[in-house]
Amino acid sequence: MFSRSTQPWYSIFGGRYTGDHPSFYDKADQPWTKILEENWLVIRDELFELLEENPDRLQPYKINHAMAFPPQQWKTMGLMFWRLKNRHNCKRCPETIKLLKALPGCTSASLSILEPQSNINPHQGDTDAVIRCHMGLKIPAPLPDCGFQVRDKIKGWQEGVTLLFCDAQTHTAWNHTDLRRYVMILDIIRPEYQHRKNDICAHVLASAMIQMLYQKYEFLRRRKRYVKKSIYHVLRVGFAVYLPIHNLL
Repeated sequence: MFSRSTQPWYSIFGGRYTGDHPSFYDKADQPWTKILEENWLVIRDELFELLEENPDRLQPYKINHAMAFPPQQWKTMGLMFWRLKNRHNCKRCPETIKLLKALPGCTSASLSILEPQSNINPHQGDTDAVIRCHMGLKIPAPLPDCGFQVRDKIKGWQEGVTLLFCDAQTHTAWNHTDLRRYVMILDIIRPEYQHRKNDICAHVLASAMIQMLYQKYEFLRRRKRYVKKSIYHVLRVGFAVYLPIHNLL
């Protein structure tokens, strides 16, 4: 267990992650995974019903368009993104939301689809302050055709089974089948950072916004580094103020 003074790592500040968190975590150390695995059919059915009701809710991952190959083949439908709730989607999945509320420090939850014959390129996540969880909902094939790699360790998804890893470590995924791969993705704040949940979410939301702005507006990419830092800190403060209000409404 890390001390409360330990500072989280954030990718927005650049550099490779050099922390000592493992590639994969042992779910036996995370009893909350039982809540998900014992109720995975409830979660799957609600999410699939929501998707069937309106397929347009599923959108290509937009924070970084270069993340998937071919482009736009990684798609998501969100319930909650770093404590920002999609209220309509949450309302349509009441049993799933009840289960998520029982998870300590859950900050993000979404349905993730990887289209046939596609890959998610190697990348680092936003922070090491969370345990990222994948739970298979509909997996078209086992390894080697469909799988997930964190650093040098490779695992396959299984339906109704959770897979826990450090999102800050370099990771990649692939689906070399002719069918879609469906998993639920969740972020759980690590116990030593529970008291900083709002601050961590504000950092990551600001980072996501910066990535989208710099991706869209070429003139920003020509500006000096201090401009990016200034925009980032303004956004971070704004999200830190807004998130508690958003979650009271």
